[in-house]
Amino acid sequence: MEFGTLFLLASLGFVVIVFLPKLLRAKGNSSKQETKPVRGDELAIWPFEPMPIMTDTEVLFFRKLQKALPEYYIFSQVQLSRIIEPSEEAGSDRSFWFNRICRQSVDYVLVDSDAQTTLAAIELDDWTHESQKSQKADAKKDKALASAGIPILRFHAERMPSIEILRHEVLKVIDSY
Repeated sequence: MEFGTLFLLASLGFVVIVFLPKLLRAKGNSSKQETKPVRGDELAIWPFEPMPIMTDTEVLFFRKLQKALPEYYIFSQVQLSRIIEPSEEAGSDRSFWFNRICRQSVDYVLVDSDAQTTLAAIELDDWTHESQKSQKADAKKDKALASAGIPILRFHAERMPSIEILRHEVLKVIDSY
């Protein structure tokens, strides 16, 4: 055997002896990759406590809605993503459009007696809706609902209508949509 061939074989053997164990360890570790624990996962109890779903004013309005529209279901604090979704027109941009609405909610959703058909979204606006940021979020919410064919009614907390007027206003919108 020539010296060059012998040297080449010895070099190759050296590389295999040095690097093969490292490659095998790396391959073994990749299949056993452990996910890093998320902060708080180790705690037996997380720092949460219950909170009211609605404010006192929202509860008062909810009761008025129940009396005004007893033939319908009324749900409170409903995420928009539970009542609307991106249409097929969104195509590959479904995630983009879903993210536009996924953190927004409506105060009340009026649902038909079939428990599946959303008839209207109802908002009880108070002083918190007067800021420019809130008005921009409200406009985005209104546009998303209108695009899905769901009417949105807005009532002001300080000028809360009577049960009779509330019924009249809601039914008028449902009938015209």
